[in-house]
Amino acid sequence: MTNPPPPQSIYWDPFFVAGQEISLAHLDPFEFLCPTPDGNNRRVRVVYKSHVFTRAHVEGDPPDEMCFDQRIFCPDRYADSHNLQPILAGLPGARVFQTWEKRNYVFLAVETPQRDDRYHLFFEVKKNNRKRDKHIELRVESAYRREDSPYAPPNRPNAVRFAILIQNVFMGRPLVFANR
Repeated sequence: MTNPPPPQSIYWDPFFVAGQEISLAHLDPFEFLCPTPDGNNRRVRVVYKSHVFTRAHVEGDPPDEMCFDQRIFCPDRYADSHNLQPILAGLPGARVFQTWEKRNYVFLAVETPQRDDRYHLFFEVKKNNRKRDKHIELRVESAYRREDSPYAPPNRPNAVRFAILIQNVFMGRPLVFANR
């Protein structure tokens, strides 16, 4: 009996590691509604970058294993990436933090009882202004488990409720955080 073929992605091209096809179907774009304080339900469309299942190339990595953006497939990040969709769908009730560089946001999740380290989920949000298809695009830039990330928020980060972030981005209002 042979194993069934992995689910096919509608977004990602077929991806192989050591001759084995790796399914990226769980990283296809998806949408969820975010109730905002102004009484609206804003549509949020999620897309992912390859950093959620790859890591930076380091000296000693075989050059033939490089894939997206000159990065290396990471089995740990790939395994964790299967939890991204339910984590992201739960963001409307969460607080997110602005990164020190102030161009994107991070959500620090601890979603499994087996592990107590934080799962850093970095994302950008922007309004898509198509005439008949206005929504927020949430681009997951990276996701990984490491406390010593140089991109993580400072010890006393600026937090905002995700629903307020979505409302302000949709309305074109800037978010102003207090200096810390």
